[in-house]
Amino acid sequence: MASYTQGYAKERFTTTVNRNFLCLSCSNVLKDPVLCSRNQHCFCRACITKHLENSRRCPTCAEELTVETLAEANKMVKDYLDELEIHCVHNNRGCHEVLQLQHLDDHEATCGFTPVVCTNQGCGATLNQCDLIRHEYELCEFRQSKCHFCGEITKTLADMETNVATNKDIQTKVLTNVANMETRIANMEKNAAGMEGKLETVNNEVRGLKTALIQGFDEMKEVLVKMEGKMEENTQKVRNINRASGDKENIIVAGGTRTDSVEMFNWRQRIWSPLRSLPKERYGATSFVHNNHVTIAGGYCSGYVDEIIKMYINSNSDPSMHWSDCPVKLPAKLVYHSSVPYKDHFIVSGGYDGNAVSDCIHEVQLVPPYNVNTLSRMSEPRQYHGMQLFDDNLLIVGGRTTDSSQDSLSSVVLYDIKKNAYKQLSPLPHEVSMMATVRWGDNIVLIGGVDKRGKALDTVILYNVKSEQSHMLPPMKYKREGCTAVVIGNSIVVMGGSSGLGQQKTVEAFYFESYTWQELPEMSRGRRLHTAVVV
Repeated sequence: MASYTQGYAKERFTTTVNRNFLCLSCSNVLKDPVLCSRNQHCFCRACITKHLENSRRCPTCAEELTVETLAEANKMVKDYLDELEIHCVHNNRGCHEVLQLQHLDDHEATCGFTPVVCTNQGCGATLNQCDLIRHEYELCEFRQSKCHFCGEITKTLADMETNVATNKDIQTKVLTNVANMETRIANMEKNAAGMEGKLETVNNEVRGLKTALIQGFDEMKEVLVKMEGKMEENTQKVRNINRASGDKENIIVAGGTRTDSVEMFNWRQRIWSPLRSLPKERYGATSFVHNNHVTIAGGYCSGYVDEIIKMYINSNSDPSMHWSDCPVKLPAKLVYHSSVPYKDHFIVSGGYDGNAVSDCIHEVQLVPPYNVNTLSRMSEPRQYHGMQLFDDNLLIVGGRTTDSSQDSLSSVVLYDIKKNAYKQLSPLPHEVSMMATVRWGDNIVLIGGVDKRGKALDTVILYNVKSEQSHMLPPMKYKREGCTAVVIGNSIVVMGGSSGLGQQKTVEAFYFESYTWQELPEMSRGRRLHTAVVV
């Protein structure tokens, strides 16, 4: 039977949680609460779903119940839970963050105290995510040494030190034996005449030296075998940690210019599989996951659209699942906008409506009564920009004010949703639009895009929202504009886009453990201005 995640342990909360908000199955604080529709008994969605795999009745009142007849908890329950203050799950590793439950998933997905294993061969130390890069490249005794001239990787420093020490010991033994033999041979030569009987002694000494040499080489071989075993052991540790790093292991990619196809990449198996196609070709849209549905909003679909479509997803990732319309629409027919989920809403900024580039920030409700509200207006219109959510703040970066790349922006704006206030932050190192963006801890990562001259870029910018400082990560293997990216595990995966020579099928991942880009299996077709989510 598949594993599932129970509710939140009561001990993690800063106050005692009312017993009415505990799951009647696992007795923990409710996680994604749902109700027995007849008698309103409340359960974690995962707990009751597991129970209903073997039963069609409520475990509390025994009334008939199925997954399809489960009722959503009302807004008062969700609001109460959302506002509870909880400790990060990595509190025992040093994270002292206390935050509202509604922000927990976003925090823990990028928490700097997440345990990771050093991937330098021979090390295997477990440390905090925030310490990983410095450890692997500055502190680890097994870190790799790179030649400054040719760039070739040599043996790890620890390997070299071990080999040198081992070789010195063996060499000392051999030299000592050789010196002793030479002394004995010299003494024997002085008395060689008439001492044929002692020749056998010399032969014995030579045989002893040969035996010592063989033993020395055997010792060296044993040391090397142990080192190889240690490397394999630690490589396996890394694999095991990666397997245990959360249950989200699939990337769903949808649409793009001139395509309605949808496919899924399994991160663990490194395999692409087809899913049910979109109802129509669609590009320039945005996507996110809400209530176990992949949701795609707006875009260009035989014209600019305000439609929002969704597809239910589960652990089986059934390719026969179909796309259906949402009862809510965007505030306008938009393409090249940005959006992020926020509580039971999603927030939309900028975009192009067929006539002009928008400067609006809207909030769209994903549950009844499906209200759409204008939150604010940006200081300048934006399309092809990036936006990520940091608790109750939107970080809006780059983009362009018109359809021309010459009007690309380097500006960065922080918008406080609750206070309805803007703060202008330090700019990016250069103007950029049509890039992909992801969140990594307290950073937004800008990947590829085009510059003011319309040239596709392979650059990767790490911008810290707290220090307002930019840092350039290693460039990608390919130049990409109109690409998309997601964070999965401890890696950023970038898919598709264009370098000016057609749409790309290529996929590559940046591994923070090794600080390098590596190619992954290609998509089934080239994509540009497509969407991607992790499920």
